[in-house]
Parts: sequence; structure tokens; C-alpha cells
Amino acid sequence: MQIADTLRPEIAELPDGHRLASLRELADRFGVTTVTVGNALQILIDEELIVSVPTRGYFVQSSTDGDDVEVPTGPIDREEINAIHSEIRQLAARVAELEKRSDHTGSA
Repeated sequence: MQIADTLRPEIAELPDGHRLASLRELADRFGVTTVTVGNALQILIDEELIVSVPTRGYFVQSSTDGDDVEVPTGPIDREEINAIHSEIRQLAARVAELEKRSDHTGSA
């Protein structure tokens, strides 16, 4: 994906834990929808270059270990909990879809 390809070297120049521009800002920059940017960022998450923190944004992953990423902390409010639940549901749906595809290709 071109957006991920463009962001990859930029991310490499940023310090660990650096917050990326918002979905809207990136969408405006690339002239695409936030869904398209989200798909590109998911590629970078899968590559362990960035991490997503619900309601806070996307952050540069530590180059040494994912556990070392410094992200903003503080009290968790109801909105953050709801965002986390939403992300878990989305991930569960993604896993189910991948399992479905795996089952389909495994039986062929």
C-alpha cells in the first residue's frame, strides 16, 4: 500500500513513543478517506512499527522491544473503556474472518 510505503521511512526517523498525526490529518495529507489511512496504519501495526492506543492515537513502536514503548498514561475513563471494548470486538471479528478464510482454504 502506497501510504504505508510512504510512512515507513518517516516512522524510522521518529523517536520511540512519538505520536503520529491523526487519522484525519493523514487522510487530508494523502487525499484519501480515514478508512484507507486506517488500513495503511494496520499494515504498520502488523509490521510492529507502530502501536495503536485507543482514544489516544498511533505511536512509534520501540525499535528494541514492544514492551518498551512509552505511551501516555493516566486515569482511564468510561470513553476509553468503551473504545477498548470496541477495538477488542473489531479484532475478534478480524480473527473470526481470518479463521473462516483459513478453514475455507484448508478444505480446498
